[in-house]
Amino acid sequence: MSVHVLSVSTRQPDVAYSVLKDLYCPHQRLTLATASPTFLCDLRATNAGDLGADTVRLSTGVQCTVAPVDYLLVTTGVVGTGRYDVGGDEVRIGAGSVFRFPDDAPLTATWDGVELLVMRLSRSTVERVASERLPLDARPVRFGGLEPVSGPAGRAWVRLAHFVAAQLADDAPSAAHPIAAAALADLVAAGALATFPNTTLDSALVRGPGYAAPSTVRRAVAFIDDHASLPITVTDVAHAAGVSARAIQSAFQRHLGVTPMAYLRRARLEGAHRDLQAADPTAGDTVADVALRWGFVKTDRFAAAYRQAFGVPPSRTLRG
Repeated sequence: MSVHVLSVSTRQPDVAYSVLKDLYCPHQRLTLATASPTFLCDLRATNAGDLGADTVRLSTGVQCTVAPVDYLLVTTGVVGTGRYDVGGDEVRIGAGSVFRFPDDAPLTATWDGVELLVMRLSRSTVERVASERLPLDARPVRFGGLEPVSGPAGRAWVRLAHFVAAQLADDAPSAAHPIAAAALADLVAAGALATFPNTTLDSALVRGPGYAAPSTVRRAVAFIDDHASLPITVTDVAHAAGVSARAIQSAFQRHLGVTPMAYLRRARLEGAHRDLQAADPTAGDTVADVALRWGFVKTDRFAAAYRQAFGVPPSRTLRG
């Protein structure tokens, strides 16, 4: 999977309008106005699959009206100030502030010399992650509030957003790998569900997982073993086994004592172990390359997991 980067720097409001509309509101209404004679818009937008991380810098006195968006769009303030007006309610923003653009009401934003870190993700990914990881039948996921549920939740989102943006940067090509890109998208989805008020927090939505026989688990295990090198999800495993995501989660815990994702991580460690045994360091093969091939973005965490699984550091296996 390739990482696509769009970089634009312009002092022309009409050019900025065209770029911002194409990126954020291709099918919705957007207006852009500025009273500043020194208007400036700097944009760096990065995409990996249906996940996007952007840095947007705007000069003072910029106002933008946005129709409801049909995807997850969250801004994090880096510098500068501004405000968001939604249905008569006003939210002031500054450095460290986190805000989710509404999907059910238009928004008017006023920015004064801001730099924003923007996360974009499809709603389908959010709903899939909710169904896989939570004991809920919550489709479609509906977000309620536009701000984090708490200060700690907001600060956790800020850390997450900066981490994801760094992984999508030009000098960090790890997100170009399909497994790594899928993991980052799932991380953002899970972070959003933990950060903003939404229907997955409603205990009335809790349902039973359903029953899955041992033969179902065997089918799921075979699917994981055969496809561990691909960016598969719990939903993919459940479909292959012929049950729901919640049923396969429950069945793995009951029959194997682990989650499907934990089993998948172990299968990927086994794949990395085999590749390290076959690798040739004199030909330029590295631990980082092998780790990334199997979806481990952070080499230090891979090394720790590898040592725990095999009793030696991956570098020793590579050296033979």
